[in-house]
Amino acid sequence: MMKKNIKYNLFGLFILLLAFTSCDTAEQDVSPIISPDGKPMVAISTESNGSVYEGGSITYTVSLDQTLDRAITFTPVVVGGTADDHDYEALEPVTIEPYTNSVDFTVMLIDDETSEAKETLVIQLEIQGIAEKYLVNPNAVIDPINFEILNLAKLGIKFSWNNTNDYDMVTWNATGSAPTEWGDGGATLANPENDHSIWTSDPIGNYYVNIMEWGYGEDFNYTFILTLADDSTQTITGTFKGTDVSGYTNDSWTAWGGGYDSFRVLKVVNDGTKFTVTKL
Repeated sequence: MMKKNIKYNLFGLFILLLAFTSCDTAEQDVSPIISPDGKPMVAISTESNGSVYEGGSITYTVSLDQTLDRAITFTPVVVGGTADDHDYEALEPVTIEPYTNSVDFTVMLIDDETSEAKETLVIQLEIQGIAEKYLVNPNAVIDPINFEILNLAKLGIKFSWNNTNDYDMVTWNATGSAPTEWGDGGATLANPENDHSIWTSDPIGNYYVNIMEWGYGEDFNYTFILTLADDSTQTITGTFKGTDVSGYTNDSWTAWGGGYDSFRVLKVVNDGTKFTVTKL
């Protein structure tokens, strides 16, 4: 009788365990599978045309297509291009804060004041935090940032003369309907005078270099030494006829208040990449 009861008890325990196992298996089978489809995608955009001059900046917007309750930090890493760290300021990480969906990433370019070929820069924004990587869709591809750095070439003009009088040099912008005052860096008490007011990034077209004779009424010999966009030099010499200025075009300089005679001696053509200078 005792053996029979033990047999029934063991059989009942086996049935009970089987029931528990079946219930546990059923619950596991119907548990939902976690999907990444609800996680945000990442996009990078800019209003720039993909080129920027030295000394300028270029801004990109990093955005998510939905907000999160946690921050995501994007760290910039230079992965290509011909530029080096002398061409741009230190790159700093940017963070999309909780409950927002975008942040601006700006690259500041350095004007090294040397003429050089255009350079390129390729930057990859990386999510380096391990936990943060799982906040975005695993199918999200963060496109690299790729742009050109254009040289900010300046025309160097050195004007000297062969007497002790004080002459000045000013530049005019003739790219519009009428010439307008442009640069007066060469109007000091020095001999030679120097000017760097005409850049390749300025409006394309014609410019003039004028001499202010100040009514001395004397002829004098002059020399212009020009440093062009490719760092080559050009020398132009001549004699200014101060005894008879009627042969020159006189542009009245009004930028200082009043009107002051300035006589055209050089023409500069800026095509956006180089300068062509001729004597008038």
